[in-house]
Amino acid sequence: MKKNCLYLFLIVFTTFSCSKEATITPINPEPEQPIIPEVFNPIYNTSNSGLLSNIINDIKFDGTLAKISTNNGYTTFNGSNWNTLTTSNSMLPSNKINCTITNGSTTWIATDGGLVAYSGSTMTIYNTGNSPIPANKIRSLEIDNMGNVWIGTFSGGGLAKFDGINWNIYTPSNSGLPNNSLSAIKSDNLGNIWLATASGISKFDGINFTNYNVSNSPLLNNSVFSIAIDNNIVWIGSNGGLSRFDGINWQNYTMQNSGLPLNLIRSIVLESANNLWIGMAGQGIANFNSTNNSWTHFNANNTNLQNNFVNAITIAPDNKKWLSTENGIAIK
Repeated sequence: MKKNCLYLFLIVFTTFSCSKEATITPINPEPEQPIIPEVFNPIYNTSNSGLLSNIINDIKFDGTLAKISTNNGYTTFNGSNWNTLTTSNSMLPSNKINCTITNGSTTWIATDGGLVAYSGSTMTIYNTGNSPIPANKIRSLEIDNMGNVWIGTFSGGGLAKFDGINWNIYTPSNSGLPNNSLSAIKSDNLGNIWLATASGISKFDGINFTNYNVSNSPLLNNSVFSIAIDNNIVWIGSNGGLSRFDGINWQNYTMQNSGLPLNLIRSIVLESANNLWIGMAGQGIANFNSTNNSWTHFNANNTNLQNNFVNAITIAPDNKKWLSTENGIAIK
């Protein structure tokens, strides 16, 4: 009897033990990390290139040579070699380079210490101490169809025109210029000079300034940062969004009425008449096809873009888009 009880106990114990061992709590697998599309390649910064600063203000191309404006010098890149001019190895008056423009063999360099005419071997510096230039902090440059250099300054200066010998200075006190802070200057094929200012957009025909602001036009915001022109269609980027102006009619695109991801526009470049690339202060870039009203958005969340603050977009001769960001250069 005792033996039978012992056998019964062992059978129950064994069954109970096996049952316990067979109860397995499932473990939830780790969620798969989303694959970030590698839209931008290569990406250049101070750790993998000859850049001396990750803050890129502007890029221009002279043939296949990239001329790069940074917060720590003027850098050129030919696809293989990086070369940088700074205050320590050249006559540059400031390491903060805001933009450049090329006219023939001369590269005009806008710095925080004046305007530089650079021929590749010599530099000529124009500042408030040796020329009529209205301020030393140069923010924007343009070459018109007559070869004149147009110079826009940060707040406190104004607009200057320089033909190589003579200077013409325009300020709110001596002309119809609406503001002495100019973010961008563009010339059209009719000879007009378009000015992006802190008080709206202005068209200068050589005699008169025609000013557009939020009070007298549908312009979205008075802080205008970028202008692009094609066939006398003017595209305007401001703190209020994107505007299209044909000289009579306005059409506005904002976060509220379109696929524009952010109203803070800093750069507009035209790949074709109806194909725009837009750089924003905080949401990367957007591609807008105005023919079919389609928008495509690229930022640091849905691509490998390293920074969402895009100061400028430049289309290279091979049609690649070079982005001047607050954390290096990204190429699409």
